[in-house]
Amino acid sequence: MAWVVVVEESVNYGQSARWGVGTVRGDHADREEARSAALAMTRTFAPNHPWSERDRQVFRNSEDSYLVNVVGATTEFHFRVSVAERI
Repeated sequence: MAWVVVVEESVNYGQSARWGVGTVRGDHADREEARSAALAMTRTFAPNHPWSERDRQVFRNSEDSYLVNVVGATTEFHFRVSVAERI
C-alpha cells in the first residue's frame, strides 16, 4: 500500500463537463510525505478550467483535504486535492 495525492476537478468541456478524478500522483511512503505533496499541489496544479488563471484561494478542509478556488478571466472553478491510501 502507498499514499497518493488525488485531484478532483471538472473534466471535459461544454455539455459533457462533469466532476471527476483528474489526476492521481505519487506513491508516497507515508502519509506525512503525501500531505506535503498535496499542500504543494494546491499552489502548483494547473487545472483544466479556467484557462486563464488570475487568482487562487486555498482552503484546508482537514489534514488530508484541500479545496482550491481558481478565478479566471471570465469565470471561477474549483478543484479538490486529497491524500488517499492506495489499497
